[in-house]
Amino acid sequence: MPTNITGFDHSDHFERVLRQVSTKTLVCGVPVNNDKLNMIALVQETGKHIQAKNYPYLVIPTGNAEGKKTSEIVGLYQRGHALGIDDPSQSNGFKVMFVLKQSVDIPARPFMRLTLNHHADEWTELFASEVLKVALNPQSTVDEVFKAVGKRMVADMKDTINKLSQPANAPLTAQRKGSNNPLVDTGILRDSIDYFVINKA
Repeated sequence: MPTNITGFDHSDHFERVLRQVSTKTLVCGVPVNNDKLNMIALVQETGKHIQAKNYPYLVIPTGNAEGKKTSEIVGLYQRGHALGIDDPSQSNGFKVMFVLKQSVDIPARPFMRLTLNHHADEWTELFASEVLKVALNPQSTVDEVFKAVGKRMVADMKDTINKLSQPANAPLTAQRKGSNNPLVDTGILRDSIDYFVINKA
């Protein structure tokens, strides 16, 4: 039976909207064409054990390194399990710039799964509401559905990143970053979060 609202037959538009919606998938996360961000997101989602390979140690910067590489620091040398420089102002005359470790364990901080688990039902309700809204307005398109739901997904995922506090950063990481938000350092990962509409095969 045709859908008739306030004297207008919207059935064709309704069917067209449902057909178009069924051919697309809405996803939220980091851009697929950025290998570095994908690697960071994957490590955060699953955790990772990193073992030194080409050098006996992993070289982990402290806050004293101020973002510099080992090659950029004059007078750098190894003392025990650290790389640093002579500095009379330090109690032992040595300023630690990098810590040397054979391995590190990065705990899982699954911001994508947490966001999905907490908001999936809300997204489903919003999606159904937006589809109905567009279906009853012949001037609207399915793009408006994906835009409304996609923006909500992005906002919810960024909110998860901002609020996630456990597992906390290692003390050395917190000292280097100057903060203790486990998922935010430069903000590049959080700011990259976007939604994507993919055509189903």
